[in-house]
Amino acid sequence: MENNACLTLKRVCVDEGMLVLFNNDSQLTPQNPYGSSRMDVQAGQWNFPSRGGANSDALVGHMRKHFIPTRRASRLESNPALVNPVFSNCTLPVFILQDWPYNMGEVLARLAAMVDVLFEQQGLADHRATLVLATPMGLGLTPYHLAFLEPHSLHAVVSLDAMSSRPHAAALHPALVAWSDEGHVSCFETAVYCMLEGRVQDVVHTARTLLKHMLPLLPPDPLGFGSAGEGRPLPPLAEDTTLRVVLEARSGPARSFKNLDEIVRACSEANQRGFVAGRFRGIACRVLHTADTPELHGLRRFHASVAAVRSAHLLVAIHGAGAANCAFMEEGGIAGLLEIRPCRLGTFICFWPDGHMAGQLAKANHTVRMFAYNVEDPAQCLPSDYEAEELAHPRDFRKRKDLNVRMRDQHVVLNPRQFMAYLTHVAALLSDKSAYHEALRADRVHGYPLAEGLALGALCVKNKTRLEAAADRSIK
Repeated sequence: MENNACLTLKRVCVDEGMLVLFNNDSQLTPQNPYGSSRMDVQAGQWNFPSRGGANSDALVGHMRKHFIPTRRASRLESNPALVNPVFSNCTLPVFILQDWPYNMGEVLARLAAMVDVLFEQQGLADHRATLVLATPMGLGLTPYHLAFLEPHSLHAVVSLDAMSSRPHAAALHPALVAWSDEGHVSCFETAVYCMLEGRVQDVVHTARTLLKHMLPLLPPDPLGFGSAGEGRPLPPLAEDTTLRVVLEARSGPARSFKNLDEIVRACSEANQRGFVAGRFRGIACRVLHTADTPELHGLRRFHASVAAVRSAHLLVAIHGAGAANCAFMEEGGIAGLLEIRPCRLGTFICFWPDGHMAGQLAKANHTVRMFAYNVEDPAQCLPSDYEAEELAHPRDFRKRKDLNVRMRDQHVVLNPRQFMAYLTHVAALLSDKSAYHEALRADRVHGYPLAEGLALGALCVKNKTRLEAAADRSIK
């Protein structure tokens, strides 16, 4: 597959995060001790997942690229399992290396998509594989790794660090493990190595496969939209006349709603006044927290988040990994993503935000709708925590040069009146397919809140004067 490589390895062992090759064919030479010219140069980019937060809330910096160390077997092996190795014919590990393993959106768009194509569509390894994810610095797997990969793995998904830990030397039999019927084995007759790069299909297509396995596991109404309270089945989205809106809460040092409570209150007040837009005759807004709690964590938390977005007509999320949850929304043009883009991110810089969810949903023919809310009123944007610290103590910090990152990471303080006006516009388009396509043709789908008022336009309107001229000055 173009830009992606999977190699078949023969007689390979794992040892403390490393692959050790015992195959003495002609490829193994002093000049090429890896057996492949590709494996020693392939490395994955990643951000460090710090404590606290969830998804991209708690990702810190760009780390040095990680890779899977690989070497030939030696006569000086210190692991007893590698001195006289017994190679298993029953367990077939697929070792996977990918970029951005701790960004849920990237894992869905890259890893989950590629695994879907290779295993579900092309039948790689005849569905006999145990998927092994190489994580940097011995870090663990996340719930979304398990949710995205386990449908394609014969046994439990495992990190390379866990699989390659050394078995207890004094044990009479291999320890029981979830990733192999044989117990903890270290050597394999056949294995596959994959460096998964690029994006081979849209996230909605990938989510369809995953939902086949997830749907029975999803709680019916985790945010309590139903009149009978949380936990009861909801009316179908296509029939419910109350617009259900889910707003993603972020708790990290960048890209958070600073007045989420005001937005929720404005939503409630609009409903009390008699919200009307298209076929909708009411509105209900709920806040989605994706971070683990003692009561809800791990896969149960992840499944609750997926269920939450599937219960909504509209997911509101600041540009980032959380917006990728829209891939799991109901299709058919009855639900959509409202992506908030901090000041200048959707105008001065367009390739970045437009290349992620906007591009993904376009490839899926907008079966899940895309609405961009490009904030262009400086009063509605605040610097990220790290930029605020730099501005307060300029002598103590080296100023970052990446303007794109600074724009992306701004916090937002949305004008409730403008935001509710745009929600009303979006609701009318969600309830009427012909109105949506007419708005697309007229370049009146996406929102631009300005100091002068609320403007509508196409994606990436760079001409500020044009936006100001088009703004509804009664909505400030």
